Amino acid sequence: MKQFRALCFLSFFLLIFSQAITAQQNDRKTSYEAEIDALNRMGLTYNKQGNVEKAEPLFQQAIALSRKHKYNKKLGQSLYNLSSLYTETANYETAIQLGEECIEVLQKYDDKETIARCLINLETCWRQHGILINAMTYADSAVKALRPVKNDTLLELALWRQGEIYREINTALAIPMLKEALVLAQKIPELYNLDNIYNSLGQCYIEPYMEVYDAAIAERYFKMALEAALKYDKKEVNYNRIQYGKICTANGKYKEAEQQLKLVYENAAVTNNTDEQSVAAFCLSEVYFAVKDFKTAYRYLKKHESLEELYATTQKKSTTAKMAFNFKTGRVETQNKLLKQQRELQRLKQEQVSFRNNVKIGVSVAITLFLVTVTLALYRFNKKKNLLLSKKSATLRQQLLLTQMSPHFITSSIESIQNLIREDKPDIAATYLSKFTRLTRQILESSTGDSISVDEEIAIITNYLTVQQLLHTGGFSFTVDDDGMDTETIYIPPMLTQPLLANAVKRVLAGSGQHSVAVQLLLKNNKLLIQVSDSGGSLKPGELQRILDSKDISITAERLSTPVTVENVSLEDGTAGVMTQLEIDYISDD
Repeated sequence: MKQFRALCFLSFFLLIFSQAITAQQNDRKTSYEAEIDALNRMGLTYNKQGNVEKAEPLFQQAIALSRKHKYNKKLGQSLYNLSSLYTETANYETAIQLGEECIEVLQKYDDKETIARCLINLETCWRQHGILINAMTYADSAVKALRPVKNDTLLELALWRQGEIYREINTALAIPMLKEALVLAQKIPELYNLDNIYNSLGQCYIEPYMEVYDAAIAERYFKMALEAALKYDKKEVNYNRIQYGKICTANGKYKEAEQQLKLVYENAAVTNNTDEQSVAAFCLSEVYFAVKDFKTAYRYLKKHESLEELYATTQKKSTTAKMAFNFKTGRVETQNKLLKQQRELQRLKQEQVSFRNNVKIGVSVAITLFLVTVTLALYRFNKKKNLLLSKKSATLRQQLLLTQMSPHFITSSIESIQNLIREDKPDIAATYLSKFTRLTRQILESSTGDSISVDEEIAIITNYLTVQQLLHTGGFSFTVDDDGMDTETIYIPPMLTQPLLANAVKRVLAGSGQHSVAVQLLLKNNKLLIQVSDSGGSLKPGELQRILDSKDISITAERLSTPVTVENVSLEDGTAGVMTQLEIDYISDD
């Protein structure tokens, strides 16, 4: 009986003790989870205030605590917070690693909203990284993940970002995405994205190489974007006024354009926003130039130049990540066109003065006969010489064209398109086919002339490397830098860079991991220097001679009578690579 009582007492004691231990463990678990939540909240607060230095260690502590105690759902949310922070600070590689881990962790918990936010974040990273095919994949995944979730706000954002990606490749595919985002944004206009979607739709209809080009439709969307900004997003009013003013100028509605742009100019002057005032001044100069009020156009152009100098000295460093205007490139291109027109007017005036002076000067008959005789003799001599050179140049040009349109490259591209169709990816296949067709047309068109502008050569370079990216998905990224030169007024022989590009792509694809190709064109000592660098590692024994002896590079060197140099370089991030360089003469309109 005593033994039975002792056994009952012991069982009761163990039960009470185990419950106390369990309660204590639950209390500790709740305490750790609360601490992780607190760290994330504090980090988000500091990040919103722009204090990255304080936000980063808080997110890192939350991640470490979640790993230690195996709170995987908290871990995924903390990884997303830190990945977003690194995206905002342009640390894209780390952001991508954290974002991919976040998705892998949260897929087990079916947290679709956080996964979708992370996918949108990864799309931003890859787009900034220069690899559009990866950005497109993540944008599509974000929209797909949000379809079953009843969150119109997040779905609207994902659709807009998806449309922005496709707009850079195929506007016909982007328009339905943006229109669906518009329907959702119209339900919740107070979220300040309605004007952005209207603006994106307007941009779709002014892409010059797309079948949907329609300046009238673009004007209607830009006008609606301005109206939405006036009602819901005051800080974007000036930006949308400028976009609307520019399309009105293009459509010949100069009074409306003048009115909108003057409002921006005056408002920017009051708020001391140098950049907005500079852009408005330049756009106004375009309006007055179009209506032939050259005096006023010149005054606004000079004002634009002085504001640009002021902006460069006081604001350039801080505004790189904060600029509200995304049309810097278009503004520079338009400026170049206006300056080119001014130079043409000056040239015509100088020709008139020269003609009048030449009429006043008499030329002796004897000198004229002498010059005619010498000219005829030189003409016959040069005609024979040029005929031989022309035949040689035509032969080299034909050989170079054959190397650029190699059967292997064409076959690989067609096979890739066929594979995309078999994999039921018609949209991507159509995009690939469009890029490949445009590249073929560019190469064939450039092969018929004696020279092309640097601007056209850059377009061919970009399209060729984009096709190579699509052909070798995720294989490399690329950049093209013109060093700020006036690319529309500088002319060079066609079909120069492709052999250098093909060699760089071949080298980076032979390596492992993420690689890059960098193309730089710069003016140096009255020459145009073309440099193509890759991160495919240093030259291997015998590789230098193989490159120089390759058919396409040797043809290029013979055609220009200029040597191609190949050397090892160390890139900015410390990666070993190779730079192929070509220095050539150029023709300028100046």
